[in-house]
Amino acid sequence: MIDSNARNLAVEVRNLPPSMLDASLLAEYVKTGEAYDLSELCKKGDVSLKQVAQIIVASGLDEIDKLPGYAMTYETFELAENLYSIGESRLKWQQTRNRHKPDYLEGRLSREALKSLELDEKKSKRHYADIYFRSWAVFWGEKFLKRMIHKIDSRIISSIPEELITEKVCFAAVLKSGLALRYVPESMRSLAVCTQAVQENPAAIAFTPGRLRDQIRELQVQEFN
Repeated sequence: MIDSNARNLAVEVRNLPPSMLDASLLAEYVKTGEAYDLSELCKKGDVSLKQVAQIIVASGLDEIDKLPGYAMTYETFELAENLYSIGESRLKWQQTRNRHKPDYLEGRLSREALKSLELDEKKSKRHYADIYFRSWAVFWGEKFLKRMIHKIDSRIISSIPEELITEKVCFAAVLKSGLALRYVPESMRSLAVCTQAVQENPAAIAFTPGRLRDQIRELQVQEFN
């Protein structure tokens, strides 16, 4: 349950200019429990997401639960392991770690409940968005990410740690929405990925590398003919 003070702080932080955002303030924002857009705010303020995540990890196990899953990368997870996997905190750490695994979160509903959920698109998106933001990136795999893109929105690729983004994940994103190409890392904007994006939405040509645009247009003409 989010109290009114935490909610007011969350709203205040979201409305601050980039120059006022720093790691300590964004760590306090995480503690409100509403920091689903932490990645976006870190980019806005040119703040290290890793630094914010590590401040939260050092703040205690109760605060770790509030960290968006995409911020729990391997490096941050290793820090938490070193801090909490021994001594009196060991059992609580194991419990915390386990409840942030995708398999645990996706297994909470029965097949019948999932079928019923699919009949309501908004509820379905909220359900899978909850799984995405609660599960930790250190446990993510390619199949999981492709499923989340399909179930939620291709724009979530903007918050996926770059080391976890594969060509198949990029394809899944641009197949759902060609304009998701704007969130694909520059290094992953291959001819194949960009061509698929433009096929889905011609406006995606604006986000293709200049060196590939003529080739993509030629491929489009060949397909049309």
